[in-house]
Amino acid sequence: MSSLATKARDLVEAGSSGALSTLAEDGAPFGSLVTYATTSSGDVILHLSKLAEHTKNLARDPRASLLVTAPAGDPMASPRVTLVGIFTLAPPDARDALLATFLAKHPSAARYAAFADFAPWVLVPRLVRAIEGFGAMGFIEAQAWLAAWTAG
Repeated sequence: MSSLATKARDLVEAGSSGALSTLAEDGAPFGSLVTYATTSSGDVILHLSKLAEHTKNLARDPRASLLVTAPAGDPMASPRVTLVGIFTLAPPDARDALLATFLAKHPSAARYAAFADFAPWVLVPRLVRAIEGFGAMGFIEAQAWLAAWTAG
């Protein structure tokens, strides 16, 4: 298993928020701050309102990325991970379990979790870009990303 994949996993697992980049209706990039949780296999769970612009973007074009950064220090020298892939609205039979995972990480989200316009969305990363700092970076393929989660 890749050391870079392990370090990227640790950063994403420890984090709780990131910059979601979706594609707006005109194709322009659209950035949003979101909270997230992860599954035991490294998938990313967002709990989104269908009223939010980023959710409208995902419903129209599910290609997106999530940037997670280390919490302190020089941002350009600090570790960061970008997860790239396709977001899907969780199927009804998986929503309760995904919501429970999300709420375990974000208990304050319980105040709006039952609102009818909120639902879990899931990103299964197809490609991960990890940067440890200046000059230390690389791409992590989906198989190596999964291996880092199942081994860890």
